[in-house]
Amino acid sequence: MVSATTQISSSPVEPRKPSSCALSIGLPVYNGELYLEDCIDSILSQTVSNFELIISDNASSDRTEEICRRYSAQDSRVRYYRSPRNRGVTWNFRQVVLLSSGQYFLWMAHDDVLAPNYVECCLDVLQRDPGVVLCYSRSIDIDEHGTQLAPKEQKLDGESPVVHQRFRQLIRMDHNCEPIFGLIRAEVLKKTSVHGDFPDSDRCVLAELALYGKFHKLPGYLFFHREHSMRVTRKYPTRQERMFLLNPDRHLRFVFPHFRQLAEYIAGVRRAPLTFWQRITCYLELLKWIKDNAGRLLGDLKFVAAQAGHSLLSRRATFQG
Repeated sequence: MVSATTQISSSPVEPRKPSSCALSIGLPVYNGELYLEDCIDSILSQTVSNFELIISDNASSDRTEEICRRYSAQDSRVRYYRSPRNRGVTWNFRQVVLLSSGQYFLWMAHDDVLAPNYVECCLDVLQRDPGVVLCYSRSIDIDEHGTQLAPKEQKLDGESPVVHQRFRQLIRMDHNCEPIFGLIRAEVLKKTSVHGDFPDSDRCVLAELALYGKFHKLPGYLFFHREHSMRVTRKYPTRQERMFLLNPDRHLRFVFPHFRQLAEYIAGVRRAPLTFWQRITCYLELLKWIKDNAGRLLGDLKFVAAQAGHSLLSRRATFQG
């Protein structure tokens, strides 16, 4: 590691002016002490060294702050910011993007690990092909101890030259969203919603990125995704539960995550620099999406109806008591 120090902020700050770094790596974290060191070590061991690592700590209560301060004091590439309160997953993921200054951007989850040449391979593709907006690799699941479990095949065609075909692929509900941890052109990313405060917002960001250009999947297994019992999707299995985790300041009692997802798709198509016919064909893909996901949309309505009924019964019981 480089023997140097960097100023550490105890609260969120305004985005810094662009530096000479070719790329930025954003690491949002909350109570990540168990796997954080493995993650940071894999980042700092990349064969490409000209980057900034931005860590945004969402008011962790474990050893996360201690770990981050140690790395920040040892390596000048590490910039650590800590929020005085937990502002939710969405705020934290957006914050690392706002604080970034690189031409390329890479999100990193605190419990995942990269192969040493992951960034180099992704960067090479983006520099050679201006039509690619995101480059990622195949991935392998690992357990709590870092033991490899099984390779994961992402059957996703994001390389089509036809915009609506790429969009169709990315709005599918049967693919995981691990490409979000690929290397992205920062200029394009910052034109999107970046990260919404609803479940599957990463799917919406990927779909919107596909409106701007192609994806490229590397043939090697260079990304290691950790499966463990503390993952958010295991602790909070339903989308409705995760809505409030993403934004604890949310005041709405009733939430419609799938309707919100649809609205974000529509907004993404409206924002993107498409021709008239490209826009029309993407809207047609959304009509198909509505038909295919009618059950999920109905599920939102049923959930809210159940919530409303429970709330009404609780108020009646309180009044009678």
